[in-house]
Amino acid sequence: MKSIATPLRACLLASAVAAALGLAACSPSQPPPANPAQGAAAAPASSGAYSIRGALPGLADGTELKLLVPSAATDPLHVEPVATATAQGGAFVLSGQVQQAVPAVLMVGNLGSVKLVLEPGELRIEAGALGPVAKGGSLTERVYGYLEDPAYVAAYKANREANRKAFDGVDENDEAAMKAARDSVAAPFAALTKVRNDYDAAILDGAEPALLKLLVLSENYDWKRYDVARRAQLLASYKQELGAHPLITQMEQAAADYAKTQKLAEKFGPGKPYADIEAVGVDGKVVKLSEVLARNKLVLLDFWASWCGPCRGEFPHLLKVYREFHAHGFEIYAVSLDEDKDDWTKAMQEEGGSNDLPWINLQAPGFEDKAAQTYGVVQLPQNYLIAGDGTIVGVGMREWDVERAVRAQIKKVEDAPAR
Repeated sequence: MKSIATPLRACLLASAVAAALGLAACSPSQPPPANPAQGAAAAPASSGAYSIRGALPGLADGTELKLLVPSAATDPLHVEPVATATAQGGAFVLSGQVQQAVPAVLMVGNLGSVKLVLEPGELRIEAGALGPVAKGGSLTERVYGYLEDPAYVAAYKANREANRKAFDGVDENDEAAMKAARDSVAAPFAALTKVRNDYDAAILDGAEPALLKLLVLSENYDWKRYDVARRAQLLASYKQELGAHPLITQMEQAAADYAKTQKLAEKFGPGKPYADIEAVGVDGKVVKLSEVLARNKLVLLDFWASWCGPCRGEFPHLLKVYREFHAHGFEIYAVSLDEDKDDWTKAMQEEGGSNDLPWINLQAPGFEDKAAQTYGVVQLPQNYLIAGDGTIVGVGMREWDVERAVRAQIKKVEDAPAR
């Protein structure tokens, strides 16, 4: 079967809106070495047959439905369906065996996706207040019950309407207008987030089964209430009861990877020396970052991918900066993590027009490639502004911050006394 890379990324890999900046980012899941379809010996097995049935208005005949279990994937960017079905008369049935209850997502074509817990028994997919929802599973209805909570539905709709009003007709290149729009939706977004977080907390802090708590924690983004240390404590307690559950393995690995990236963030922070990497151009030629740096006064190392919406949202800003400062010695060394060359080249043409994107465009496939690993890249977009002497002078800049940083550094170089 063909992998469901692009839809999965859009559905699962896009992280929550960044709290500090109100900007989205994309990051890969971290898979455990064990496959939950096979089970882990130490964990209590909630095993048995499952079936997922639905009849949805608007679901076109012939639509292929795909059931994905991200924690079962050995490669988080290529998740194969564990079951498929074809809709007929708006109805469908998927069935199979499950060894342990794990989070899953059902892709339902033009109707989007449905979050659920893959567990023994029968699940029903029904039309809900906010789109298709899964019902019938004891774990599914507890983990995702907030989706039918009237308070959540009301907050979701209020947030959606606030965003529609705030951003309708706004020039995305107008910094003041965009800031005003984002400020205006902060309150409804916070209200929506609070409903969801309070729902999760009632389970996580209550007298609930460890498996239910683990499933909720795996979907929780309340880092203020449950920071890294608290999550480690909770996982340790769940592990005592559940053993080597795949989600525990996955989340422990994610925590270890986070610690690693924190060290790399310190290593490649402002004022630190850059590390040389290489990537491949459309023509198949390898280009080293050091070679580009040697020819320019300032280089922006930019990691992105075609499937990352926030990455592509940066291109209007990058194009403006490039056109203004390229003649002054500024260059962009753009590294796509796309694994499919066609996806990468198509995105370049879409964003840059007939001439593609005008800077140095290269490919280093996947987060596991040496280029991404060298800098500890775990989410996109990510960038590093590097001065001609190899010193990093900016990290993780977005939108207009890139222009301000480049302008300041170019001015600094051009105003420096001649030697």
